[in-house]
Amino acid sequence: MTTLQRDVLAAETQTAGHGRQGKAWISEKPLGLWVSLLLETSPSHLPLLSLLGSLAAADAVRTLTRLEPSLKWPNDLLLQNRKLAGLLVETVSRKNQPPLALLGLGLNLHHQASDFPTSLEKTAISLFQASGQLIPRAQMLAAFLNSLACRLLQPIPAAIQDGRNACLQLGQTLTLRFGSTEITGVAETLDERGHLHLRLSDGSVRQFASGETDFPA
Repeated sequence: MTTLQRDVLAAETQTAGHGRQGKAWISEKPLGLWVSLLLETSPSHLPLLSLLGSLAAADAVRTLTRLEPSLKWPNDLLLQNRKLAGLLVETVSRKNQPPLALLGLGLNLHHQASDFPTSLEKTAISLFQASGQLIPRAQMLAAFLNSLACRLLQPIPAAIQDGRNACLQLGQTLTLRFGSTEITGVAETLDERGHLHLRLSDGSVRQFASGETDFPA
């Protein structure tokens, strides 16, 4: 069981925003929703929590814009095959208590093309670019928190099926990277833990809780 705590922190700007593997998340301008929240959960539920957070962000976008984002496993939200949002779930240790999960969401709201670094102009997108709407941060935050609360109460099989329906990699060949190691196969499904099943060229199937991938190019 995962429960939402009272601790929710939203920032107008960040000077050291980061995503997976310590990659920088450009958030030094007040143009997006940069929010972190604490949840009580077990470490084994972290991959599932990342999926639920992604689905909640997609729900919020759909509610406010009628746009239909896709999920890029394990933690990105895409529009027009460009990155709209990213999630990061980490653990926070507590003395003599179970660890908490720290869920961070970065969602591009008001950016124009010139607001992104040159290196991201063709791979990132904002809701303003996609919809023409300047949605207030507070409105998007409220929609996300409401959606997340609903997703945390949703039966896991239904949430997993929603994740499968939204994940654009399923059925595609992709390469997962783990440092200098690369594993290529066909993405078959997401299981009840949020793990990706990858069928390799020898016919075997491996399961992954996370991994770096460039799909789509």
